[in-house]
Amino acid sequence: LAVAAMASPSSGRMAGNSVNQALKPSQWLSPQQLERIEAVDDLTLERLENLSLEKGAELLQQVYHLSQINHDVEPSYVPSNVQVYVPKPNGDKIVAPLSEVTQLLKQQQNFGQDEVTIIVTGLPKNCETVKKANRKLVQAYLQRYNMQQQQQHGMKHNKDSAEDDNRQRTSSEEDYTEQAKNANTQTGDIIVIDLGSELPDFNSIAMLDTEKIGGIYGKWIVKMTHELELPHETIHLIGQNIGAHVAGAAANEFTRLTGHKLRRVTGLDPSSIIAKGR
Repeated sequence: LAVAAMASPSSGRMAGNSVNQALKPSQWLSPQQLERIEAVDDLTLERLENLSLEKGAELLQQVYHLSQINHDVEPSYVPSNVQVYVPKPNGDKIVAPLSEVTQLLKQQQNFGQDEVTIIVTGLPKNCETVKKANRKLVQAYLQRYNMQQQQQHGMKHNKDSAEDDNRQRTSSEEDYTEQAKNANTQTGDIIVIDLGSELPDFNSIAMLDTEKIGGIYGKWIVKMTHELELPHETIHLIGQNIGAHVAGAAANEFTRLTGHKLRRVTGLDPSSIIAKGR
């Protein structure tokens, strides 16, 4: 990288490539600054959290631009047998590898009768901030589906709870198909594909093959909907950070294989600066 930083701008390989020309490191980074940049393997969420927002953003920007100098690098990381868990309103959860979870779900009474929300995590869980964010996301859907309320009070719904539920709905939900609108989505089930646990550092995130791993998840959703007889109109797929791009690829694969679209796909804080095609 130091050699690249001090390379001549008139290099034959750089000529004619406007992207590479715009990213010449000598224009925005001195050799002294380059030496101070941390190795990608040392760039963890914990390290970034200890920096100010400005310094952290600057460091990410520098590492990102340096990574663009060599366009021969392709994403190659495809974690296998990612753990999946299905949280229950009483605090319990089913935990199994992706390849085994469908069989366990078959044994669950009334699973998938209403809405099914599938969450793909996309940030390393070795940091308290991420653990808290993931926990709050799952809790929000447990509350949305009134699981805890149903456990304590049965199926009673009063006017106030109905108004609260309406306030939680977003304007984009008005665009659902008629079949989805007519579905009973007051209750539902949650499946968490914990991809984030397989992303221990920045390097694994940057090298994640979002298209390939998304294709694997898309095929799994097709298999699950077929074996559990779940209507695709009731499935909401949510991806977090780099998982947002994986979720998009999974939804595209589902559509390619079935000709149908999932009910909804949501990207939470998509990581477009990293996720890119080959």
